[in-house]
Amino acid sequence: MKNTQPTPVRVGIMERRRPEVVATLDVRHLNGLERAWRSTKRSFAVMGVMLLLGNLAVLFFPIPHVHLCLFPLAFVLGPIIAFMSWRDRVLLPKTDLPCPRCQANVTIPEGLGGWPARFNCDACAAMVELNAG
Repeated sequence: MKNTQPTPVRVGIMERRRPEVVATLDVRHLNGLERAWRSTKRSFAVMGVMLLLGNLAVLFFPIPHVHLCLFPLAFVLGPIIAFMSWRDRVLLPKTDLPCPRCQANVTIPEGLGGWPARFNCDACAAMVELNAG
């Protein structure tokens, strides 16, 4: 992956009582153009799916309320999704880390972005949190 840099990452759990472990991951840092392109794609995907569902609802079901509600909702949720994905400045790689609670191997989901990045441990169901170190 391009724009990857070894970055120290603090691995902890949501409890904050346990000490955090510092690991080094090859994190992909997104520039402004990549962030804008990524947020634009997500915005258009959300708006396109909602507009398609609204049109299909009017064609197959004689319920005009669904059609009339999905169109404004698409134009409200699209920019919200775009802003939320534009805030992500990094993308984490798919790697295995030890869980801070049970020490089992936890796989970081592919394409997880932003700080703090959170996901669940499969073994103990603890919320693992990754922060920039």
